[in-house]
Parts: sequence; structure tokens; C-alpha cells
Amino acid sequence: MGRSNVGKSSLLKAIFNYVPELRIKTSKRAGLTKSAQFYGVGSKLCLVDMPGYGYGQPEWFEDVVHDCLRRRNCVRTFLLIDGKVGFQDSDDIALNALESYRVPYAIVMTKIDKATDARLLRNVLHLRNIKKSPIYCYMQPFFVSSHTFEGLGYLLAYIAHITGNLRIDHSDMNHISN
Repeated sequence: MGRSNVGKSSLLKAIFNYVPELRIKTSKRAGLTKSAQFYGVGSKLCLVDMPGYGYGQPEWFEDVVHDCLRRRNCVRTFLLIDGKVGFQDSDDIALNALESYRVPYAIVMTKIDKATDARLLRNVLHLRNIKKSPIYCYMQPFFVSSHTFEGLGYLLAYIAHITGNLRIDHSDMNHISN
């Protein structure tokens, strides 16, 4: 989930780049996604493209979000923040809503290829400030570009791990810390 024109559809298109049978429509204009679009791969992964909140938000948006977040099979929600624009009041409202629903979520900073270094630094500092209180937020934000695919590998590995498609042997982690 994220604001209108944050890059939700573009991120899904990048994620499913190597799945040719999945065609995901994108647009430079805000508001192309008018309803929830479900994209599944096998039985363990289904990602949902939602209309954005904020500008052009459908009147039924809050009801659909409520229904999606209450589903038992909702393993993780991704809150997308536009890296070029930074955090807006509506993003902080969405973050507080996710906390109130007690739904595990992760923050994905999109469009990092279009953001200035100063903007990215402000975004990181804002994240650091809000990360002191959220309980249900995954502690590592993801910084990605759907255009250059920068950072996408980390997000894909995380998705594979939380869906059970990638196992991490924690005994191997001991070698890293020594």
C-alpha cells in the first residue's frame, strides 16, 4: 500500500519481471489502479496491487484495506514511500493504521534512482525517528528502484524468506559474526 503514484504497480512489474505470463499495467499518471489486483505465483505467494491513498483515493479504499489487513493469510504488508518526495502526513497516518491493526509490515522506499542524496538522507532520518516506536514494522527498510532494479534483490530475498521459499540456516550466521 502507498500513496497514489508512489510506484506500487511499477514495483510489482519489477518483482515479476521474469514471469512473462504476468502482465502488470503501469502508468506515469496517478490513479491507473482502480481496484485491488491480485498476482499469485504458486500457492505460497500472492501480492496485491491496491489503489493509492491520498489524491484520487476511491471512497471504498478504507473498507478494502480493512478487509485485506484482517485476513489471516496476510503475512506481510508493504508500505511504499516515494523516495523522491519523502514522507507525507498521509504516510504517517498509514503507518499508524498498520500499527493499530497489529499487522506485520515493512517499509519500502521507492524511486531511489530519482531522489537526491539529501532527500534520501532526510528519509533515512525520518525512518530512524519513527522506528523507535513501531512494534510491527520490520526493522530493515528496503530502498528500491523499479527502473534500475537497484535494491530489488534484497526485497525479493525477504519476500522469498517470509513466504517459506527461502530458508536461512542460522548456524551459518555464526561464521559472519566471528
